[in-house]
Formats: sequence, structure tokens, C-alpha cells
Amino acid sequence: MTIKTLESYAPFELISDAASLGLATTTVSSPLGTCVARHPPRRRSTRATLFLHGAAGSWTTWTPLVQAAVADRIDLGDIVIFDLPGWGDAHLADGPLDDPVLAICSLVKDMAEELGYTEWDLVGHSLGGFIALHMASIWPQAVLSVGMVSGTTFSIIHSVEHPVRRFRELPGFTMLWRVMQFLATLGPVGSALVRGVGAIGLLRPATFPLFRHWREVPRTQGHALAVEIRPRSFATAARVTRGYDADARWAAIECPVRATKGDRDVFVTQEDLDHLGRLLPSSVRTVITDCGHFGVVERPRSVLRALGYSEA
Repeated sequence: MTIKTLESYAPFELISDAASLGLATTTVSSPLGTCVARHPPRRRSTRATLFLHGAAGSWTTWTPLVQAAVADRIDLGDIVIFDLPGWGDAHLADGPLDDPVLAICSLVKDMAEELGYTEWDLVGHSLGGFIALHMASIWPQAVLSVGMVSGTTFSIIHSVEHPVRRFRELPGFTMLWRVMQFLATLGPVGSALVRGVGAIGLLRPATFPLFRHWREVPRTQGHALAVEIRPRSFATAARVTRGYDADARWAAIECPVRATKGDRDVFVTQEDLDHLGRLLPSSVRTVITDCGHFGVVERPRSVLRALGYSEA
């Protein structure tokens, strides 16, 4: 399915003040690091919509979508918006883990249960979509639905497993990942280099493939990218997909799944959506026109429609 968007491009700035959205903040810890959530001060039920950002993102990535829902009087239920370990205000611990994807999922689960939520509608952007699908495959009793916005799936897995042989599949991702791997080996110096590129105004054009109209991206989104492009965290996030058997894991998912991508998305291909459809024939797959990888920022109302939260 294709949605021809009629809304203005990137209509909302990112918001970094949770209180201005009526949200409280909670932190939980694990051997992986910390997880930070913004959530309602008082729980209305045991069911919540959990928003999971991608690499080089944070909880603020979702704030344009939340603003669109508020403006259009769309009820998202109780929302819990995460900073995953290594991003935003959440800390990534030193040292390797045997099963990083399970560690991330378990930390999200711990946070949700700490807040009193035992039933979850998961909405993930980029790597957050990968995490959402894995959670649905291992905790079917708790995950009621999955929504993905440019979710990391098969082509990213292929690119991480075979960066040379599959280079043409996602050249933009592979080049960025390799740069982040190199910068990660430099430690604090690598992070300082990224900040320096942002300070002299080169980061926006360097990251323009992520957006359909990079010159029109809100200033707050440009600032967020400058802060959130963290070499070690990005390299760690890519490793999460290595060796992952997506076909075996995701074919067993029982809950409703909706997946959407931009028609100019450089990190998600049409074949990704088609492959997901072969695994999960009942899934709803949507392409949003005139949109890149950050649909939640670029076309938040179209994303709400694609995920089934609105009809127009």
C-alpha cells in the first residue's frame, strides 16, 4: 500500500522537555547500562504503547509524532518513550555481552513492568523496529501489536554479515557503519570528531540521505543528530543484528504487525517490506511518498495513518 502524503514536511520541532508533554522520567539499570523512559505520571491501565528509537536517535525522535497525535486528538493510550542504552540520557556499560539483543529487550521489559505495564503495543523506528519484532517473537503473551517505522530488517542484517558482497544493497548504511566502527576505535577522540563536524555545519549535508528534504529538516533535529551520532553506540547497535536468524524468529510472530517506510528511504528497501510480507502474510506494509528514513519527523501524520492510529 502507498500513502500519498498531503501534510506539510517536518511540521514539528523536536521537544526535549518531557514535563512540557506532561511526562515523568524513570531510569532502570542492568549490566548493559541504563534505560530511561518518559511516561505518564499516573498509569491508566496495564496496557501501554512503547516507543523504541533507532541508532543515532533518542526519545525526542518521537516527539513530532506525539505532537501530531495531540493536535489531531488521537489517543495513543499510555505512552512510554525510551532512551535505549547508549543514546539520549541512557548509559551504555563497558564490555561485551553474550546476547546483546536479548539484553536490550530485557531492559525494555524491566522498565515496562517497573511502571506497571504488562501488555505492550510496540512502535519502533529503525533499530527500534528490529527490537520490537524480537520482543514479539519471545514474549507473545505481552506484545499485542508491532508498528515499525523504517524498521531495521533483512537488508541491514545482510549488510552487517557481508559488507563487501552485499555493499550495493545498502551502500549508505555500510559506509556510515564503517566510519562509525573506525571512530569507535578512537574512543573519546572519535566522538569529538563527530561533534566538530557538527560544529562547523557539515553534519547536515553529510547526513542528508536520511531525509527527503534535508534543508527543511527542523533545526532541533539537526542538533539531535549532532548529539546522537555516537560512534561506539552506533557500532554496538549494528552488531546486534549479526548472526540473527530473522526468518526463523519472526515467522512465529502472532500479533498484528504494521510496517512503513519512506519512498526515499536509504536504509530500508522495498524488498525488506516484501520479505516481511512473505513471512507474515497478514502484516500491513505501507510506503509513504516524499519521505526518507525519519518518517516520524518528516511525515508524522502519514506515519500515524500507516500504523492504524488515524484514517486520514
